[in-house]
Amino acid sequence: MQEDTERLAAFEPVVVNKDKTLAVRLYAHLALVFRGVRFATTWHACWMVLVTCLCTFLCSKGVLGIQFNTSMTILAAGTIFPLVFSVQAGFSRRDEALSALAKLKGAMFTVWLMFKTWEKGEDGTWIWEKDAPGRWAVEVEMVFAKLLDDIELYLRGDRPAREESGNVVYDGLATLCHLMAKFAPHSGHTLYGGQGGIGRMSCFHRDIVLSFERVRVVLDTQMPVGLRLFCFALIHVSPIVLAPYWNHFCYEKIAHFDTYDMSESTYGCPAGYFIATTYVLILVTLYRVQIQLENPLHGGDDDDVDWEQVRASFDQLATYGKHGDARRETLAARQMEQSGPSR
Repeated sequence: MQEDTERLAAFEPVVVNKDKTLAVRLYAHLALVFRGVRFATTWHACWMVLVTCLCTFLCSKGVLGIQFNTSMTILAAGTIFPLVFSVQAGFSRRDEALSALAKLKGAMFTVWLMFKTWEKGEDGTWIWEKDAPGRWAVEVEMVFAKLLDDIELYLRGDRPAREESGNVVYDGLATLCHLMAKFAPHSGHTLYGGQGGIGRMSCFHRDIVLSFERVRVVLDTQMPVGLRLFCFALIHVSPIVLAPYWNHFCYEKIAHFDTYDMSESTYGCPAGYFIATTYVLILVTLYRVQIQLENPLHGGDDDDVDWEQVRASFDQLATYGKHGDARRETLAARQMEQSGPSR
């Protein structure tokens, strides 16, 4: 129970484990419902609900007496479809960015493995066989650390990005290419320019560049401006314009009940205010999802790319190898000592 409470307080996803008791699983599901309600009830949504209900009240029989009837089926499809289309496009952009980041990470890790396993010492033995860190593996690790910092800084920055922030990334890519050329005579491959040698490194370097460009295009080429402006106007205008319909909705339902006192609908009925509120919450929530998916690399929302997870493997490159488990245990113990005893 305490673990689920901490996750709920941190606003993190709650994973339901079937091995837990019924009470704990019920609490986890209730926590998911709470998170959903919390996501939908933003200040933006509350203000829109308030304005819509106020306009519905002003159009009621007891004030202005304005009402009209329309086809809500056609209207709902015309208002919600553009938002759903934008959300789908946003998810496609996010998937494209994740795919490009995965290829970028895989190509960088492969290049590091080449530096790690292809280096030979002065005595002619492979550095990998001696389980030594290797000079060139350490150098490329430092280059990757700087390159990842620059890539993250560029992709998570405000748009439009400064030109210099992108140029710094290209400086890092050029440094990596230069390091690969310097490593060639020390790789232990006589045909380092051919099929079995450093020539393969250039292919993975190309994959790194292409993957970065794919992510950059996803980020710099945002949703169509016309569609975003239309959706923005849609969610702010349509609920207010439909205020007379919310009142007509009351009269339409009341007509089916002969015993209903028509005086109760002088200032609108609960059903009219309820459907107006539900309609506003649907529109504003979809619009919020669309806004969050426009920049999936910012790292500030739940659906954004988790940069800590992207960089997790590169923070411990030096520990990978034959005795990697022992090195990682030593590293974890050292980090525990530096952080001090938990309180």
